[in-house]
Amino acid sequence: MKRFEGRVVIVTGAARGLGRDYARYFAQDGANVVVADVRDTRSAAAEASSEGPHCVGIEVDVTDRGSIESMIGKVRAEFGRLDILVNNAGLWRGLAEAGLINCPDEMWDAAWAVNVTGTLKCFQAAVPIMREGGFGRIVNVSSMASRNSGNVYGLTKNVVERMTQGMAREVGDCGITVNCIAPGISAFEAAQGQLEAAEAIVAGNAIKRVGTSRELYEAIAYLCGMGGDWITGQTVRVDGGAGIG
Repeated sequence: MKRFEGRVVIVTGAARGLGRDYARYFAQDGANVVVADVRDTRSAAAEASSEGPHCVGIEVDVTDRGSIESMIGKVRAEFGRLDILVNNAGLWRGLAEAGLINCPDEMWDAAWAVNVTGTLKCFQAAVPIMREGGFGRIVNVSSMASRNSGNVYGLTKNVVERMTQGMAREVGDCGITVNCIAPGISAFEAAQGQLEAAEAIVAGNAIKRVGTSRELYEAIAYLCGMGGDWITGQTVRVDGGAGIG
């Protein structure tokens, strides 16, 4: 039996990139996956479905409560339950380069709306249906930038980690755990050439290479599986040892 056989999983920000890989890996592990994104989800959902389980794509705007509640309603109608939520949707391109002095208002507002408020709203919408089933696993996605970055991206991810602790405390008696992963530079980001300082950052790692989407997924899977039953409110840094002394 596959480790997530019969589970129902939502992955936000799953139309492409790391989220798309997470959705596919969950499907390979037997889960029914909801590929959620503000973009067209058809291709990613079809890719996940090719792994065997029943997977659907739902377009959702994580900054809009009505859009999120509509997604949960569709999940309830399609599957009757929700077991796992991966809050992967996020904005990061250009946020570090903008700094703080010259950060445009619209960039600042969008970063907080998606990375922080979007994570909160998805959590709020998921808890009731998880509570009904007496089981839930929520994994928020932070970043290595949360530790030492003073730009808007790092600030939002630092808040996500702190918010994870508060979420976990509120739902621990409902059979729901809430944790966070903080990835380092992944092969996807490096391959896209979107991080100019990638080589310098990797050189400072204990393990001097970029990470893979599979390695990030395995951390998520551990927190969502039996091994994570008594783990909650934690941030797991999956970053090759970046920033350790």
